[in-house]
Amino acid sequence: MRKLTEILAKIRRKWTKIRLRPIHVYCFHHVCAKFDAETMVACDWMQIDEFKKKIIAARQNGVEFISLTEAQEKMQRDIFRCKKYAVLTFDDGYASLKEILPWLEEQHIPAKLFINGIYVDGKSYRTNPKERYLTKDELWALTSPYIEIGSHGWQHTDAIEMSADEFEQSITQNNELLHTHPCYVPFHAYTWGKHTNVTDAYLQSHDITPVLMDGMPNYNNPAVIHRELLI
Repeated sequence: MRKLTEILAKIRRKWTKIRLRPIHVYCFHHVCAKFDAETMVACDWMQIDEFKKKIIAARQNGVEFISLTEAQEKMQRDIFRCKKYAVLTFDDGYASLKEILPWLEEQHIPAKLFINGIYVDGKSYRTNPKERYLTKDELWALTSPYIEIGSHGWQHTDAIEMSADEFEQSITQNNELLHTHPCYVPFHAYTWGKHTNVTDAYLQSHDITPVLMDGMPNYNNPAVIHRELLI
């Protein structure tokens, strides 16, 4: 009986992949012209011209870039999906985003920004006092229909290192700030992608979609969003 169950599950997974093209959700941090060794980590940086080439090449290959909200809606309703879809997300809300966001808007390409609320005061920083983040004024000035704002936690803290109360406070405090943004949509991207079943359950019980960083594509599970790097 167990063997039959495993065979049926394998058939079901194969049939899902046949009828549904996956939606790829990509994660970025800094996308700008120059790498600054004092404020950036090399693995978090992509040169802006390289980024543009990758996006243009993807479009030429038939990829349509959509918002994370639209992607989730497609995961909820699609029975068949033949078209190629992808989503662009940016973590941490670095000030360097000011270099790439205007180009994305010109290209009518949506972007999801995952924000740590504490850093928008222009004074707080994560590890280096020279780090620069979008300020609250800059962030609230982003009202383009191609922008969505989501949560990355109040501070850039690993969810599995926090107690349940600390995690709840981080989510509550961040969302109290961000929900006043006109482009806020309740998704939460875990820092470093680290999470537990308990943290996932807490988010889902508050109608916030967990966003992971596990390199997997998305088929039709709108309850959890998987992300990967564009390389």
